[in-house]
Amino acid sequence: MPEIVRARAFANNEVAYLAWDIDGEKIPGCLGFHIVREYLDDADTITEERALAAYVAFKGQRNPDWYPQNTGVWPIQKFNWRDLTLRRRRNEAKLRPANERVRYRIRAVGKLKDGMEPVLVAEETHFDKVAKKTVPNTYEGKPLPLGYLTAPAFTNIIEVTANRPPFVSTFTNGILSTQFLVRVLNEDGKVEDNELVNHLKTPKDWLRNYLAADVIPLMHDFFAQPGGRFHAALYELEDEELIDLLKAHAARLDLILSDAGSSEKKVAGKTVTTYDARNAPARKTLHALAKTTPGFEMQDRMFSGSGHIGHNKFVVHVDDAGKARSVLTGSTNWTWSGLAGQSNNCIRIDDEAAAEAFLAYWHRLKADKQKVPKTGAKATGANQGNALKEANRAPVEATLGNGVSLEAWFSPNMPGKAQPPSKTAKTPAAPPPDMDRLFSLMRKAERAIFFCVFLPSRGGLNSIVAEAINLGLKDTSLEVIGAISDAQAMWGYEAAKETADGKKVPAWAPRTFQQDNISVVRATALTDRNIVGELGDFALKEVLTTGTAIIHDKVLVIDPHDREKCVVAFGSHNMGYKASYSNDENLVIVRGHQALAQAYAVHVLDVYDHYRFRAVEAEVSAEKGKPKTGAASARWDGFLSKSDGWQEKAGRRMSRYFAGE
Repeated sequence: MPEIVRARAFANNEVAYLAWDIDGEKIPGCLGFHIVREYLDDADTITEERALAAYVAFKGQRNPDWYPQNTGVWPIQKFNWRDLTLRRRRNEAKLRPANERVRYRIRAVGKLKDGMEPVLVAEETHFDKVAKKTVPNTYEGKPLPLGYLTAPAFTNIIEVTANRPPFVSTFTNGILSTQFLVRVLNEDGKVEDNELVNHLKTPKDWLRNYLAADVIPLMHDFFAQPGGRFHAALYELEDEELIDLLKAHAARLDLILSDAGSSEKKVAGKTVTTYDARNAPARKTLHALAKTTPGFEMQDRMFSGSGHIGHNKFVVHVDDAGKARSVLTGSTNWTWSGLAGQSNNCIRIDDEAAAEAFLAYWHRLKADKQKVPKTGAKATGANQGNALKEANRAPVEATLGNGVSLEAWFSPNMPGKAQPPSKTAKTPAAPPPDMDRLFSLMRKAERAIFFCVFLPSRGGLNSIVAEAINLGLKDTSLEVIGAISDAQAMWGYEAAKETADGKKVPAWAPRTFQQDNISVVRATALTDRNIVGELGDFALKEVLTTGTAIIHDKVLVIDPHDREKCVVAFGSHNMGYKASYSNDENLVIVRGHQALAQAYAVHVLDVYDHYRFRAVEAEVSAEKGKPKTGAASARWDGFLSKSDGWQEKAGRRMSRYFAGE
């Protein structure tokens, strides 16, 4: 009988990713794997254990309430898995403690027969607020008792932490699971209009804190550093708690605040656009505070309607001696949707060279003053100056020790009015310097490229999306995994058009792009109708518009298992040409920090797997021929196989890469 021969686990501060392999192509009779999380003390003694949560039932069963069982009831029919409840509790919107030491026990299971060791199932429960008591989780269909087919295999021990010196890396939960949101919002028996948004907007709200995870505490901890000053460059600013955080430290704050958002209304039959709609309230409040708070300095940086944006979201801490000590950056906008409605990352870098690079850039931004238009008006002639552009053409490089290096890039980094040539140009566009560097590193990838992006470009062209896919197409030994938020950025996107006979063809993008070694998925629910069915009639307004950038990350990871050659890139940069030519941006590239690269890889895989699962649900619904209006009910149907044939369809490439070949 084949056995599990390798098993490895990797984690960031939120989730773990597990992979294992067997010494053959198939375990006869195997219906999947039972996985148990073991908590260990410093002496490696088990202090607690818990079977992982499972939501997908066997064929013939249904899980209409989307309550979890565990892998002793519904085993994992894959050779890799992500532990979503490592920090996020399965029965309530609360986080488990950080900095725990865990490992995983994995065993193959099959239908229980005489002579087999049975899988003992711990009952999963939830607290029913209406009945005011704890009740068991239920599902529809006849139970399928399971027994063990193999001896247990154990992963390595991992620490569930954000601390990877000199980095503290955190990730938001965002609105990934609409099913979970439906359940928690319905606990009082009804879902009110704007209930979700009100949760996300309210400081210290239990659901907001759950979805924002460790990002908000990281921001507070950053500003808790004693003495000195903070130099911030922000794009969107509308979150009440974060505005209060800036106000609390205003006496030692230098803030550059860009414009963000616009609104339209009809005036005398004409459409009038008001710019800076999103930031205007915070801007007004902070300017008033600056007049009464000694030490608080604030500068507006307005590109309103010019095609440029001040897209940075970073803060530098400078000590009392004027020495830059640390920097906070990442993809998270200072908005309630950025904190709790989207997939984002926020990272602290406690390195003087990195902090000095950001501080010097901040001073260049301050010197590059833009004319401030009248309130709400369009900015005329707004553009970054040549002095700023020239200074940003080369990176600041730093050595962090132990073979780790860091590059900090700032854009736009092409002087004058240099832009990519038009599609009709005879000569292809030369990449801007920061993108050229990313492309160069990607071409050196030996085993894997992972990415998670919002909207780098239309159709993924002139961005890391096209580069990654083209590299994967040319080298089938290269694993390429990606998640994209905006349908326009999806590989294979087709813009709306009109045929010769005048027929209008709407824009279209595939859910996935799939080859043997390439899997790219876009962030999507099954359909908008499904989300409405799950969250109520306010969903299209509240969720789809609130979380337009469902994935707001800008992350690239290369060869995370290679200690010397691993690369991780992050920041505000959308990783396409436009960000380099048009926006205030920062891009950090770290080489040789394996723990950081693996933490970001786990985040990418978490987001990717969620939306890949959504795509599989859609495929299953389509195969069953469910009508569009009934698609929401099809998703609760079980699709775990009751035979061992699932192993022949299960992809093993990623599992073998992560488990170690």
